[in-house]
Amino acid sequence: MTTSTGTELQAAPAFGAGPRLSGGRRPDGEAIVVLAVGGAELARWPLAGSAHPDPAVVDRLARLALTARRHGAAVHLRNAGPELLGLIEFVGLDDVLAAAGPSA
Repeated sequence: MTTSTGTELQAAPAFGAGPRLSGGRRPDGEAIVVLAVGGAELARWPLAGSAHPDPAVVDRLARLALTARRHGAAVHLRNAGPELLGLIEFVGLDDVLAAAGPSA
């Protein structure tokens, strides 16, 4: 049986509303959201709006992270830019949402 929060996790990639990953490519400057359970990656997708984030982007991430935690999963960010990392820290989610900056 799928609960409403289970449905939210299944639909999580849609919240990015951006192009899907294909061949490991992503839109320039966009962070990658990774949904994982026990260290195993379940899904990943580009985070639309993360190149020039606003509070709505961080709000979507916070809601997704909360839903994931309720189901024993975790949300991580890869290749997050300095603006997004700064907003995450500013709102106090840096201890809840694991984020890594751009790869060197």
